[in-house]
Parts: sequence; structure tokens; C-alpha cells
Amino acid sequence: MIIFNQLDTKESSFSKSFDAYLVDRNKVSGEVSQLVSEIIFKIRSEGDNALKELTRKFDGFDPEFFKISSIEINQILKSCDKDIFKSLEYSFKQILNYQSRCFASLNLEDTDNEITRKFRVIESIGIYVPGGKASYPSTVLMGAAPAIACGVSDISITCPAQNGILNTLTIAAAKVAGIETIYRIGGAQAIAALALGTDQISKVDKIIGPGNIFVAEAKKQLFGEVGIDSIAGPSEILILADSSSNPETIAWDLMAQSEHDSDASSILISDSEEIIADVIQIISTEIDSLERSSIIKESISSNGLIIKIDNFFEAKDLVNKIAPEHLHIAFDHMNYQDENLLIAGLILKGENSANSFSDYILGPSHILPTNSSSRFSSPLSVEDFLVSYSYISLNREKNIKKFNEYIDHTSKIAKAEGLTAHAIAAEKRFKN
Repeated sequence: MIIFNQLDTKESSFSKSFDAYLVDRNKVSGEVSQLVSEIIFKIRSEGDNALKELTRKFDGFDPEFFKISSIEINQILKSCDKDIFKSLEYSFKQILNYQSRCFASLNLEDTDNEITRKFRVIESIGIYVPGGKASYPSTVLMGAAPAIACGVSDISITCPAQNGILNTLTIAAAKVAGIETIYRIGGAQAIAALALGTDQISKVDKIIGPGNIFVAEAKKQLFGEVGIDSIAGPSEILILADSSSNPETIAWDLMAQSEHDSDASSILISDSEEIIADVIQIISTEIDSLERSSIIKESISSNGLIIKIDNFFEAKDLVNKIAPEHLHIAFDHMNYQDENLLIAGLILKGENSANSFSDYILGPSHILPTNSSSRFSSPLSVEDFLVSYSYISLNREKNIKKFNEYIDHTSKIAKAEGLTAHAIAAEKRFKN
């Protein structure tokens, strides 16, 4: 029998146990922070030499060049399965269409006002693509499409390469997205190289994409010198289920999430003891048939959680305390009253809205806020590649009365703050 952490809201110790679960899943050790800090310092001071040393240490090969040549790319693509390539093309088209619609819906021009804001597109981005325990060509597409939709011109990819070999599908996804700059480096050292620049690695304006705890910590420490999408933690799903839910699809959705990484979190909240028992039984029966069964087992035993609730009035507060990356309301409903009050990076409604679909081909990016950051962060989208700036072009003659109000109130506030030069500078614009 597979072992989940199980809690019941009826238990007197529930609140304490639930809070402990939330704290434990968001911990970053001091050792990780220190190691990442040392890696960043080495890249900052030694550049490519440090990058080569760290690549030998962590990825097991000695690179002369980090950027993959066009000849090597074409050679790798020869071995790519044509059907998978077509699926990647389909996925990219879906994502690009969705993100282009999002971009078209933004009101980016407001030329009728003297006081407004304008937008510019970020010039260069680096996409970090995980490549340690699995390959994620979908992350290439999910990161590139929204950038391309709003006109980013310079996109590079970096991905771990065990023994110097980069995954064929990552290269294929880059080809589909039209990205030619691909680096075979991973980990915190890749983030530092993109953020700081070296002789071989071009510095970028913003880094996007998920990664392990070292990648997340590097993004955190380098934020300010480079833009980032978020400090992403391990992937998460929370499934809400009632007695009408399908335990088979729930079980498979939980296992699908857990196979990402041993640190991933799969959580089930239900008011039905029968559904809970069936889900556990199905997972226990099926788990050993899967390629990544050991990772799924470790993920479930370490971070999996089942919460038995009395009724769905309790669900909203629990969901919003977790604020998960993915929330699946695994029952069909017309008027679940709390749906619009729930906090998550992505909400999937009804049995048919499988998270697997959203991971690959529906259009919204699967690069989502984790570690409860959906309370204040959004999924990756076109807005992440736009920078707004305030724009002022005053014409005194257009409205003299209003212009004089600007002078009067500015002067009074500035004098109250003791900044008399500010007041005089404003008053110099005054004309009878």
C-alpha cells in the first residue's frame, strides 16, 4: 500500500500538522544558499574558466565550447522522431496563438493623454530548461511562445547536458520555436552565466524557466542584476474531489504530478472517505508499472498529502493557505460558490480538464507560480516580456488653469518636506 501523509480536519492536532506541512515544503537550507553564493562568486570573478570547472564537477564533461553549433544541431535533429516533432509543432502553434491573443488584448497605447505610460519589449531573455532527471522540451515552447508573441528578438536556451549530450527533443523544440542559441550548461552556474555574462555566454535582460532548488536559489540571489520570472519551487497539484469524482483519473493525475520530481507535491482534499480509499488503492496497484515509479513513491511519501474534510465550506481556506501551482476541481458543477475565491496559478474545472493537457498543448504557459506565490504572482505570459515606463508631455497652453494647479500643489508639498529647490523649480514654470 502506498503511503500518503493523511490528515483529518476533525482531529484536534490538524491545524498544527497542516501548518508544519506547509513550512517543511518551503524550506531552503543554509547549505544550498551558501553553495549557490560561492558558485555565483566564481562565475563573477573567473568567467568561463569557472564555468568549465563547475561543468566538469556537476555534469561530468569538459567542454571547449558551451554553445551548440548549427552543424551539431542539424546532426542531432536527424535522430528526432517525426511524429513527436509534429506534436511539438502542434503544441507551439497552440501556445503561440493563445499568447498572441493575450498580447492583442492589452491596451498598450494611450496617446491622447499628457500623463500616461508606454511600453517597451525586453530585448533579450534566457530560458532555463531542466534536464537532470527528465527532459522538458515543452518548457522551451512554454517559455519562448509568449516572448515571441510580443516581439522579443534575442532568445537563448540553457540546459544541463549529462556527459556533454543534450536531449534530442530539447533541440527539436528549439528548432520549432526558431531558437538558434543553445548552451549546454545547467544548474546555478548556468543562471549566473546568463545573468553576468562571460566570454562565451551572452548576458541577458531576463531569465525565465523552472529548475531545481539550486537554480531557484541562484535566480533569487541574482535578481536585481537580471530580471526573473519567479523563484520557482517544485511542481504542485491540489485536487478537490467529492463523492461524484472519478477516483481513477484522480489517482493518475496525482501520479502524473509526482513523476516530475521527488520534491513535487500531490495533494488530495475530499469529503468522501470512499474516494480517498479508492485513490490510494489505485495508486498502490498501478505505481510499479511506471517508468518513474521510484520517484513517484519518494514524492508521495515525502510530500504527498490527503486531507479528509467534513464539507466543502472547509475547502476554501485550506486551498488558499496552500495557494497551489495547479488546482483541479475534479467534479462537474455549475455553481460551486467558492470557485472564484480560490487562489492558484492555474484552475482546472471538471474531470475532462486534465492537467496533462495544460502541461503541453492548451496555450497558457505551464511556467506557473509555486510555493504559495500564486497569492501575489501570475503565470508566465506576454506581460512578463513588457516593461512599462511613465511618460509625461505637458502642454501648459492646453489647460492653463490645471497647469497652475500643478505648480501650486507641488510647491506646497515640496516646501512642507523642506525641499525648497523642488518648489522653486516648479514655480519657475509659472507664467501670468
